[in-house]
Amino acid sequence: MAGHTGGRAVLQVHPTRLCNLRCLHCYSSSGPDVTESVPIGVLSRVVRDAALLGYDVLNVSGGEPFLYPELPALLRAARDAGMRTTVTTNAVALTQRRIGLVRGAVDLVAVSLDGDRATHDRIRDQPGAFEKALTGIRRLTEAGIPVGVITTLTQGNATQLGDVALAAHGAGALLLQVHPLEPEGAANRLMAGERPDAVELAYAAVELGRIAEEHGMAVQLDAVPRTMLARSPEAFMAAPVDDPLPLGRWLTPLVVEANGAAVPVSYGFDRRYALGNVGDRPLAALAAEWDPAPFLGLCRATWQRLVDSRTGPLVPWYGHLLRASRVRRSATAGR
Repeated sequence: MAGHTGGRAVLQVHPTRLCNLRCLHCYSSSGPDVTESVPIGVLSRVVRDAALLGYDVLNVSGGEPFLYPELPALLRAARDAGMRTTVTTNAVALTQRRIGLVRGAVDLVAVSLDGDRATHDRIRDQPGAFEKALTGIRRLTEAGIPVGVITTLTQGNATQLGDVALAAHGAGALLLQVHPLEPEGAANRLMAGERPDAVELAYAAVELGRIAEEHGMAVQLDAVPRTMLARSPEAFMAAPVDDPLPLGRWLTPLVVEANGAAVPVSYGFDRRYALGNVGDRPLAALAAEWDPAPFLGLCRATWQRLVDSRTGPLVPWYGHLLRASRVRRSATAGR
């Protein structure tokens, strides 16, 4: 799954923007006619460099990763570098053959399921997408591959999390992760105003507690209590960073987009804070020459604003940081 994975350092790679769906909430504006991708030779070198920088989890997202012909090779490269591997998919293209190609090379597949049947099919803009996702979960489970479900939380689907959990658990999923919608990419045009508010986040947290108890599923909400935010600035890159620390010890996730851009934290992060492009230079060289001071200044300023404000009891930190990166002002420098 995206972001922190049990305290591990995550390299999130988007090898392609080609997708079999054109979802309303797609942050990367992927689709059937978008062919942008990163060559496997480049990505294999990226994962080797990332492992040396301290990253120990590769998360492959998209686009639809199972439409990237070299997905098995990418996963094997990560495994060879000592990394654990996860793939996030809409599961529509999950044939037995495609599953067989990654079996033994992937530790977890996360299937997107964004509400009950009607809500999921609306967001995915394809009738029947909900049933296809459940079929994909069953096929993965039958193949012995652990499965999680990731739900995009909108302003209105928190009450459907119980339905999602029931369907996902019945199909064999072990984990439910809930990620608040961000108005990025297609969502900025097609789902404006549907970003969840503080009430929806709080309701989702309560529902996840109930789901964990009733279904025995592991659950995760991509938002943190404001008390934790205030108490642990170092966990949010808002405290000074010692120069000798490898990148993977303090920056996670590190994202490589389908055009080769290497950015901190999230797809679409403002290019002022980018490390550079892995198509131009190796990740190891980009990391060695990157000046993190502007990014760390942004983290500190965003952290302070959130601690001082009344944003509600739960804070989607990465979403706030992504939006802050777009603000055209000089981030506080220094470390």
